[in-house]
Order: sequence, then structure tokens, then C-alpha cells
Amino acid sequence: MSDLSECADIQNAGFIKIVGAKTHNLRNVSISLPKRKLIGIAGVSGSGKTSLISTLAASAQQAVASLYPPFLQARMRTIEPGKVDELAGLTFTAIVSQRKFSKNARSSVSTVAGIAPYLRLLFSRAAKPNAGYSPSYSPNDPRGMCEMCRGLGYIDDIDLDELIDQNRSLNEGAILFPSF
Repeated sequence: MSDLSECADIQNAGFIKIVGAKTHNLRNVSISLPKRKLIGIAGVSGSGKTSLISTLAASAQQAVASLYPPFLQARMRTIEPGKVDELAGLTFTAIVSQRKFSKNARSSVSTVAGIAPYLRLLFSRAAKPNAGYSPSYSPNDPRGMCEMCRGLGYIDDIDLDELIDQNRSLNEGAILFPSF
């Protein structure tokens, strides 16, 4: 089988194939990843998770950059390519960086990971029925906020029955709040 037909078979099979990855602490790692799936990479510290993803990200960036004129290519920030024997079946890839967790009440795993805008865009296009533009899925935009919690994920409310006993007078201890 020729290299071209083998590459075409991989494209048709719906996989991204990495053969012989040797970036940083990867030692001749080969893996096939399914396309059109959300994939999480997990492992112990030092196992090469970041090196594997960086290899994919750099190759995806190079593939996209190659579509631009040389004038723009020279001015684009690039990631150093990973060391691999073969990489086939690569399609457009959204690169999500790692960040420290924010203390903002509206932060979620997707905002911390940086994929919230991509998810909003995906849901705005794929939702049934269509809910409109991507801000409709943002907890930071009034159109996308939950009407009850206003996008915070919780409701601060006072339960008056826990605070005041309606059957007692003030002199009889109607206020149940301990500070009183």
C-alpha cells in the first residue's frame, strides 16, 4: 500500500494518527484519536500529556498557517513543531490553554479551560430549536443568563419563616436570628 493511499484510508477512517512521537518525555509513542469527538487526555505527572497535545497543536497550527500568504506566515506566532515519525488525518484543531481557576461566580470548567466561546458557538448552531446567536448561551450576557439565578448558579434568598416566628410577638422572641 502506498503512503498516499494509507493516508487516505486514515482520513476516511475518521482518526488522527500519531506514530513515533518523541517530543520532550514521549518515547516513541503511537496513538490513534477519533475525529469529531471530545477527547480528554489524562495521566500521571510527567507522562507526556502536554507534550502529546503540544505536538498536535503545533501541527494543526502549521497546517492552518500554510493556508495564509508568506507575508502573514512570517508574522504569525508559532509553536515549535513536535518530533514525530508520522502524523496523519489532522483536521482543524481548537487549542485550549491551561489557566488557574478564577474566583468569579460565573466561571465554569469551560471558562477556565478557555473553551466556553467554542461551546457557545457550537450550541448556538446545533441546538434544536435554534436559540439564536452564541451570546444566548453565555452566563455573562443577559440573554444567556438563567432568569432565576442571573447566571451565578445559586440564589441568595432569605427564608422569612426561618428568621421570624409569625406566632410570637417581639417580646416573646419572634426574631429567630441568633445575633438578636
